[in-house]
Amino acid sequence: MIHRLHKILQIAGFIAAAMVILPGCNVGGADAFIPGDSVEDNNARAAGEPVTGDWVIMNLLDEPEHLNPQTSTSASATYIKNYIYESLIQTRREPPWDEEPLLSDGMPEVSPDHLVYRWRLRPEARWHDGQPLTARDVEFTLKSLTNPYVDNLPSKPYYAELESLIVEGDHTITMFCTKPYFMHLQFLGGNFVMPRHIWDPNDLLGSLTFAQVKYGTGYGRLADLLESERTFPAANLVAETILHSLMKSVEQVTGGKVKADAVEAAIAGTSRGAEDRLAAVINNLSGNPDAAPAVRLITEGRILIERALDALPGEQRLLAGRDQMAFAALCRDLHTRIETYGRACNSHEQNRMPTVGSGPFRFAHWKTGQELVLERNADYWDGPGHAYLDRIVFRVLTDYTASLVALKNGTIDFMENLQTIQFLTLTNQQRFLDRFIKSTFLIPTYSYLGWRNSNPIFSDLRVRNAMTRLVRRREIAQQIQFGFSEVVESPFYRFGSDFDTTLGEIPFDPVEASRILREAGWEDIDRDGILEKDSLEFRFEMLIPSGIPLAEQTVSILREDLATVGIAMEIRRLEWSVFINNYIRNKKFDATYLAWAMGLRQDPKQIWHSSSAVGRGSNFIEFKNELTDSLIEVARVEFDPERRAELYRQFQQILYREQPYTFMYSTKFKPAYDKRFKGVKWYPFRPGYQLDEWWVPKEEQRYL
Repeated sequence: MIHRLHKILQIAGFIAAAMVILPGCNVGGADAFIPGDSVEDNNARAAGEPVTGDWVIMNLLDEPEHLNPQTSTSASATYIKNYIYESLIQTRREPPWDEEPLLSDGMPEVSPDHLVYRWRLRPEARWHDGQPLTARDVEFTLKSLTNPYVDNLPSKPYYAELESLIVEGDHTITMFCTKPYFMHLQFLGGNFVMPRHIWDPNDLLGSLTFAQVKYGTGYGRLADLLESERTFPAANLVAETILHSLMKSVEQVTGGKVKADAVEAAIAGTSRGAEDRLAAVINNLSGNPDAAPAVRLITEGRILIERALDALPGEQRLLAGRDQMAFAALCRDLHTRIETYGRACNSHEQNRMPTVGSGPFRFAHWKTGQELVLERNADYWDGPGHAYLDRIVFRVLTDYTASLVALKNGTIDFMENLQTIQFLTLTNQQRFLDRFIKSTFLIPTYSYLGWRNSNPIFSDLRVRNAMTRLVRRREIAQQIQFGFSEVVESPFYRFGSDFDTTLGEIPFDPVEASRILREAGWEDIDRDGILEKDSLEFRFEMLIPSGIPLAEQTVSILREDLATVGIAMEIRRLEWSVFINNYIRNKKFDATYLAWAMGLRQDPKQIWHSSSAVGRGSNFIEFKNELTDSLIEVARVEFDPERRAELYRQFQQILYREQPYTFMYSTKFKPAYDKRFKGVKWYPFRPGYQLDEWWVPKEEQRYL
């Protein structure tokens, strides 16, 4: 096994020694590499203005799970949705890469305290079916985003401070927030607007306020209590509801570690009021670490119920004290409407056939495992000049080798990212470069090895630090990726203003790693070649998505290196949708190889805050730290870029010490595309290109 590893690195080193890595696609030296034509030179060969016609066919390595604007999270789904749906604002396609209006008629009016955002929509905006796009659609979209039954938990934290909406006529909507947030503009205006008449044809949410939808689970809890026909003073409604809900769910939320009988025992033999009984339960549970989820349920439950009640008109709130069963019926109706919409949204037919959007392209068809096709919207509401290609065809080719074969034989026109060996050798022929342009671009992404911090093995930061020292990051970057990637130590974009440049690279050092593991109590006591601690063997499973060559190479090398220090790692490969939906989001893994794509500006809350470590939140590795939580929260309301950057530097220093991830690489994309395409540009934001700008001169068009 060791011999095989050295052989891999030897061969890779031999190839790398023959190459000199230079910026862009100008990679070569000593007649080893043919640079080919540049993107700019190829664009300049076109005479005249862009024209319509032709198709672009590109490979799709990861077929999206669906195209729901709010619940699909894969990178491929996001890129495809961007051509079908639109938002109030979009990223400007030139420096400084800030925001500009799209559906909005200008940027919003923002109050001095950053709490109120007033938007006017462009009155000419239309859906693909000809219906007008109005402020009611924007209102509906935000209700859907915050609906507790819509399966978009990673997005919800960004709208936590949005509290109410006011719609004035068809084209004006005002959004009110409870707290300032430095990225309110981007999230309030940057989400895909959804057609209300398509997604909610029965108008389940239409008569409900935004706050009622947002706190909709509260009505279910109220109805559960009231339908039990227990009698109590109306003043005790909140506390009684929390106690009733706790009794039903305490075993579930604590994984059976706290029984309902224990809650009963805490208040047994007392006739005190509901608030006193609730206080007794909290006092009883607070000393038990296993009961922390139950205590959190109580705390968050009070906020939920109070806000749900506050969202009701005054006469409906009074009904709670006058007619308990009538109030129960009201709460049940509200909850049913909210839950019914949420469940329907998660499985809506538009997830697979998004036939109505507002963008410059329309959905044509999706043949699972074969292709997904978009067609240019000839009736686009903003007129011509926003797209030129007649079709964008995403051909499902989940293998890099098959994709390159398809590119060479003309079955596809564009590969978003060649493998390094494909870029340097397999396409390094003049006949290939006579037909195709090769280039590179960098967007804010990073890969990582994630150690699930709640796993008994990885709960110790010393173990995680040792693991980072057992990964050959620099060797792999140089000898397998040939300099097309940079080792990173932080989740922040290395060329962004918030990146901490003082973080030194943690080197591959198995001697130091072994010392740290011994210090943490891990030793091979029974001499079987595997480290042990307190009867626990150092064995774990590394979960990776299938079909990702770098992940495969990295973890294969890692497995061999870990074996030399007494750690047994098994590799498990899963198809993407199973990998992400069944295991990663449910946090059913020991360790994983994954990557994040970021924006040019970042808020770490979605990935790093403790609140995202529960349920299907994006804190997959369940990292929890009170200080980082505090830094994240303070940074969210800091509008001075320099002070916010300092908070984020402190945050990065903690991650550097804790090593919840072994941060891996920020990797250059290496695209190749047919020379007939003009108007091609690379951008420093996802996905790095905009196919609505590409066009083909009439004399070079291939498809009708």
